[in-house]
Amino acid sequence: MRSSPRNHPHQISSRSHDLTLVGLLSLDLPAIVSLIFVLGAVIPASLVLTLGYLPVGFLSFAFGRGNMDILVFEGAEIPLLVAGAVTVLLLAAPTFYWRVQHFRRILLSTTVVPGQIRSLNFTPLEFSVDYVYWFQQRAYAGRNAIRRNHRREKRSSLRPGQNVSALVDSSQPEASIVLELYSRGEAGMGL
Repeated sequence: MRSSPRNHPHQISSRSHDLTLVGLLSLDLPAIVSLIFVLGAVIPASLVLTLGYLPVGFLSFAFGRGNMDILVFEGAEIPLLVAGAVTVLLLAAPTFYWRVQHFRRILLSTTVVPGQIRSLNFTPLEFSVDYVYWFQQRAYAGRNAIRRNHRREKRSSLRPGQNVSALVDSSQPEASIVLELYSRGEAGMGL
């Protein structure tokens, strides 16, 4: 096991990470699921409101594999569909917005601090890293969870006891991400 990074009391400011908001969101399971629900509500509702029907066979028709079938909505079906879309939007859109703001705040931070991985957890859909990091002489516990990604799961920089770098939102130090988990390269951001 490596020595504790707690012996490095100073924080390091850096903008040299290769992280982007889109990159972070593409790995984040709550962001992905909520975006799917948002698009699944907005697209059909807007098609029904503008066209009055759903072109359910559009892709088959576009690739010359059949006729374009349409699903026509009339009368009371349209308000019901719109009400369903609004309900889904009221549930999914705030979740997506919250995840965007969470990652945006962290990315705007330039504070990189030392940390250490405590454990790795796997589920069929998710890979998570539990870690501890030190910010302004205080220890914080964090957990980052991404959708399953076998290349990232096999990184040698992501093992229990491994020293890592955490990008911390200095105005809300409980919000952080492990750079070695989210960075594109294997090397991560070692301190």
